[in-house]
Amino acid sequence: MPVVESLRGNGISVWVDEGNIHAADLWSEQIVQAIADCRVMVVMLSQNSTDSHNVVKEVMLASEQKKALLPVYLEPADVPAKLQYQLAGIQHLELYGENEEQVLEDLVNGLAKRGISREGESVAPQSTTVKRHDRPRPNPAASPQSNNLAKLTIGVLALSVFVLLGLLFFQSPSGESVQSIDRDRGGVGKRMHVKIPIPEEYPMAKPTDMPFGAPFPLLEISHDGQTLVYTCVVDGERYICMRKLAEDKFTLLPQTKGGFLPFFDPTNKWLAFFVGDKLVKMELNGGVMKTICGTRNPSGGTWGADGLIYFADGEGSTLRKVNADGGKPETIEWNGHGGLFPKVANNGKGLVFMGDEFDWQRVNPVYLPTGVGEVNITELNDGEHATWVGRDSIVFLDGNYLQVQKIDPVSLDLKTSPITIPGSRVRGGRGVYSQYSISQNGVLTFIEGSPMNQMTMMELDASGEVSKLYHETAFYGTFRISPDGKYIAIEEKESGYYNIKIFDVERKQFSSVTKEIPNYRPVWANSSKAIYYSSFRNNKPEIYRYDLTTRAEENLNLSKDTARMNVEDVTKDDQKLILFWRFKGESRSYFYSYDLAGDGVPKQLSENDHFEWGFTLSSDNKWVAYTSEKDMKRGYEIYINRFPEMNNEIRISDGGGEEPKWLPDGSGVYYRNGSQWMKVSLDLESEPKVGKPELFFEGDYVNVWGPSHDIFPDGRILLLELEEWVQPTEIDVIINALDVKP
Repeated sequence: MPVVESLRGNGISVWVDEGNIHAADLWSEQIVQAIADCRVMVVMLSQNSTDSHNVVKEVMLASEQKKALLPVYLEPADVPAKLQYQLAGIQHLELYGENEEQVLEDLVNGLAKRGISREGESVAPQSTTVKRHDRPRPNPAASPQSNNLAKLTIGVLALSVFVLLGLLFFQSPSGESVQSIDRDRGGVGKRMHVKIPIPEEYPMAKPTDMPFGAPFPLLEISHDGQTLVYTCVVDGERYICMRKLAEDKFTLLPQTKGGFLPFFDPTNKWLAFFVGDKLVKMELNGGVMKTICGTRNPSGGTWGADGLIYFADGEGSTLRKVNADGGKPETIEWNGHGGLFPKVANNGKGLVFMGDEFDWQRVNPVYLPTGVGEVNITELNDGEHATWVGRDSIVFLDGNYLQVQKIDPVSLDLKTSPITIPGSRVRGGRGVYSQYSISQNGVLTFIEGSPMNQMTMMELDASGEVSKLYHETAFYGTFRISPDGKYIAIEEKESGYYNIKIFDVERKQFSSVTKEIPNYRPVWANSSKAIYYSSFRNNKPEIYRYDLTTRAEENLNLSKDTARMNVEDVTKDDQKLILFWRFKGESRSYFYSYDLAGDGVPKQLSENDHFEWGFTLSSDNKWVAYTSEKDMKRGYEIYINRFPEMNNEIRISDGGGEEPKWLPDGSGVYYRNGSQWMKVSLDLESEPKVGKPELFFEGDYVNVWGPSHDIFPDGRILLLELEEWVQPTEIDVIINALDVKP
């Protein structure tokens, strides 16, 4: 305060924390206004203040707004790396070991040089104690008088003299906040980029901490941009952690144990999320919990002002809606397929979600009106994970940078070219769900990072040792090992589409199957001389056969009005294909057998009212294992059944599972459950005997869409490893994120 009083005594207007604004008021509007209004920031530096996250934020904010900075050292202090850029080359003063009156006089003169008048004067004499901003020299021989002044100032000022960090719009009505990001309507919002530390006691969940190791979005911001939640893991259990941005701490919500994929109601008073096989909601002020409905493997939800919740079920295969007060969900039928991560759009008139009309391997953001009976869609752009913000903005991910584009809310025509949102380098991207959320008034929250889509083929041997099968990385998808163990047929993404490549295990070389794309879900003939795969290259599902000997491709001309069709397995005599079919507008799926030498008509194997996939035959063709939603409590479960009769279904998993594979020696089945692979011993010679699931191995390996592991004839396991997941320590927040120029 002696510094402040000295400046004011010289006729200089000073803003200082005289009201003792503390960390809990971090987001006060008056603080940010002080930054916006000031001409110079005097940064009081001590060992305490340079260790403060708040000081770093304040200086960075002032630097972004091109405010002049004048550092004053209260004692010798190391400048952290985050401050070195802003302070590099700037002259500074040292208020220790010097004549304090001369230093304060030089401070006044220094301000005058930066345009701050003293008693109406605009010209100041040259300072005599100003130093270039290098590391200040220690001076243990400081006078008692100067030491007392330094101690007094250190005790009062842990932050800069003039400002603490805050948000601009918190007192604004929601309508005004939306206008502040709408450049066409004369918005006046000021853009800021800050970082919020993630508490060490509430670390953010990893992809493998989510159901079945699926890399779901972890962040959600409320519609008004004032409340942030994220999924964390504490003592091995998932929870949702919340922070009001006007406060300075995160709060663990104990009622959310096991929860994931949270989203807010339009009033920002309720939080909905998924837990187990249920969709629930919690009142944020009172903690009241209510179950809304049952779900099966959900992939995101959104809460409309019409009192309805829209959510993706069956791993995004089906869109559903349900009354927010509870009830029976209804399926939303439309011309395409799926509905990953839906968001209410266009002032409640529609939904934006990740879906597809033909090719399930190339999903795009689409717009679907919410009116009853309307099934028209509009493909918005070629990005991913879109959100409709405000009146007429679409935000989406392109690579791992966010883009914004204007859209006509009536015609749905895109009016502008995409513009990159500065500083929006989002962790995740194509193939790995992005970690960002944006509010309706333009508050963007995200985890900064790389696209994380490059994978390495790894092999696990019988001793548990893991090693690289191939040193180069790529954007892989699902894969199959040839029965003789010499080749791997694997999906690889190129220019947004998957194609199938053949990897020679011994020679460590790739070769392409065909230049016609897209192709996916390869399955080997048991001769190891041919593969079968699916394609949408003609805007309809088709099955092809590729002969590795003749290098010729053949269309099997299997035609049916299906949303998805692919080969699941081939009988050991190479005479029949096992097909997976899912019809448009239905959430359930079917298994068919197709006789390659027969009449060309597939025959249905079973009738059910749920989703099943991953059909794989035993070595003697007498049994089949598959993944099913039947009797699901915590996700998928694994079943076996007699083949082809399909009359003796037995559940062999306990607590969830997917992607079963038969062990080469016929002793049982192993399957995936998140980051754990479980093994079940089986005796199927006479009366079936099923052992208890036991841990086979575990690890953080990629869970791609479809089978994500396979087994060599000698028992080695083939897996995909993503680049190392680095635990996030900060959440980036950009205020008025859409206040950008072309």
